[in-house]
Amino acid sequence: MDIKLIAADLDGTLLDSQKRLSPGFPDLLRDLRMRGIRFAPASGRQYYNILALFGDENMTYIAENGAMVFENGRCLFADTLPRELQRQTIEMVRALPDAYVILAGEQSAWCEADEPVFYRNAEMYYARLTRVHDLMQVEDRICKIAVFQYQNAENSCLPALKVLSEQAQVVLSGADWVDLMNPGVNKGGAIRRLYKELGISPNECMAFGDYLNDCEMLQSVTHSFAMANAHPEIKAICRYQAPSNDEDGVVRAIREFCGLPVL
Repeated sequence: MDIKLIAADLDGTLLDSQKRLSPGFPDLLRDLRMRGIRFAPASGRQYYNILALFGDENMTYIAENGAMVFENGRCLFADTLPRELQRQTIEMVRALPDAYVILAGEQSAWCEADEPVFYRNAEMYYARLTRVHDLMQVEDRICKIAVFQYQNAENSCLPALKVLSEQAQVVLSGADWVDLMNPGVNKGGAIRRLYKELGISPNECMAFGDYLNDCEMLQSVTHSFAMANAHPEIKAICRYQAPSNDEDGVVRAIREFCGLPVL
């Protein structure tokens, strides 16, 4: 099978339940490179967060749920949010009780607040986080706005921000978080842009996922793999199933599918 690009979600897919990367991954990456196959982690995490996990700039990284793609240490493309939408969101969140904004950009993630609970949670997801006096003055390509409101995001900031739904995707991404991105941004869109950029077809691509935010990515490639621990809807749309994330499923499935020696 002539595979040129492999994409894999991180949490629940490539990483085990303890958020650990497989000990066999470095050897797999070496073998893939010897065959000219690109490997692309695909996550809702910040690029710098993913980079810290892998420690290798010379890879393709799909970050911020597809809003930003880096390759070999440079930003290949970013789906930038309009400045007016950024301004509106910042003003709306400033008016909400105990709610805080992060602007996720190419150079860094940016915030104003240093409130301890917010900052502790923000640092979990943003390896590069810069505090500024005024978010309105940030000069960066912003691809996502993350709004934090401790244990109350669904009931407070989500309804408030829904008025922006015609301009952006407004998505509850956890008990404490609401994310805003441009309409249509997802991991699948990033994969399609990547294989057009690389001059390859969906038949030359593999993808692995476990949850609903992986749906578009899995549908964008011919060789789609659901993890054994995947959501039933993900299993229903995939052509293949890999062992679970706690069974080194991604590494094992790639070695078998691509005819690589099992170590």
